[in-house]
Amino acid sequence: MSRGADTPKPLVSSSSTGPLVPDAPENVGMSFDRLEDVFARLERRVNDEGFPGFAALVARHGKVVAQHAYGKKVRGGVEPVTLDTLFDLESMTKVVSTAISTLILVDRGKLGLDDPVVKYLTAFQGAGKERVTVRDMLRYSSGLPLDNHFFDEKPIEIWRKMAATPLEYPPGTKVGYSDLTYRLLGKVVEAASGMTLDAFARDAVWRPLGMVDTTYNPAAALHPRIAATGATQRRTAVVRGTVQDDQDFLLGGVCGCDGVFSTVKDVATFCQMVLGGGTYDGKRILGPELVAAMVANQTPFVDARKTDTSPLENLVSTPKGYGWELITPRFSNGGTRLSPGSYGKSGGAGTYMWIDPSRQLVAVLLTNHGLPVPFDERGWNRLLDDTSCVEFFDGVVGAVTDEA
Repeated sequence: MSRGADTPKPLVSSSSTGPLVPDAPENVGMSFDRLEDVFARLERRVNDEGFPGFAALVARHGKVVAQHAYGKKVRGGVEPVTLDTLFDLESMTKVVSTAISTLILVDRGKLGLDDPVVKYLTAFQGAGKERVTVRDMLRYSSGLPLDNHFFDEKPIEIWRKMAATPLEYPPGTKVGYSDLTYRLLGKVVEAASGMTLDAFARDAVWRPLGMVDTTYNPAAALHPRIAATGATQRRTAVVRGTVQDDQDFLLGGVCGCDGVFSTVKDVATFCQMVLGGGTYDGKRILGPELVAAMVANQTPFVDARKTDTSPLENLVSTPKGYGWELITPRFSNGGTRLSPGSYGKSGGAGTYMWIDPSRQLVAVLLTNHGLPVPFDERGWNRLLDDTSCVEFFDGVVGAVTDEA
């Protein structure tokens, strides 16, 4: 490892605007020895073949207090994972690309949260779909199903069929986590901005933040730095350098739900920007009011006590922000020790980021476990267990030493 609350506090903080700089854990109320133990436990999971490798980073009060990489880029291979290894973020894409881009367009007056989606996607037709708003898509309450798969068509026909998918429930009445929703939201971003999603996110978010290693469809020169995930139901070879999700791969790799690759440092930078209210190192990415809305509970019509019934139900049914998962008492992949008001996002290949604003704490864990196949209750549980994400985030909070 390299050194680097009873009353909920604000979900973002203007006092943590970056840039991230290294410091000793003890200088920000954390224990070096406890953090070393957290990473040692992850190393044991790698050695037990839970997953090939990981990179992790912990920051508090804008200081990087611990970062560590271990394992291999390819299962059974020899190339070591390092701190500059790129990982397939899968569903973390929803936050670091699509949700933030959507809100930037709202901030610029190019989109309205309560605009009907059909205003931007004329193919978005069907019973009740005229009532689906941009806000509904952001908060996973569009009425669309988790996903649908079309593998035997050309991309233009796949997009047409996705836009024509019928609603499963009235929009704005429940949470239904949905890759399909965020694929279409990415198309809303493109229609409103006049740019491709990858170009808009690059120019409006990643480049201003100095996230130089964050990209869709990594260039060939980056491939030696990329951690492989694994085979899929349609691709039998190890997947390295392309998005693992087969549907998104077939659509060209640039989608609103999956497709972004990044490093642990870049992801932590993004988190610090959000924690800082939309500003990082003097660069304003998004206004503080919209950032606060992004990480707040935007689904008050959902009762977490009734929906937080299993790890998978936690992902698909519990209250959400705009793109973000919100901490819940029982089955969150962020563990059980983060403060109320904490928020994060998981990726199905084994990547996680969580922010505890009360503690001014950022923790990122990126692994190359790969997508659970099939994606069901058993597969999701296995992913969380293999990657020890709950143990990781609980251990990070346990390393805090300045609380009574």
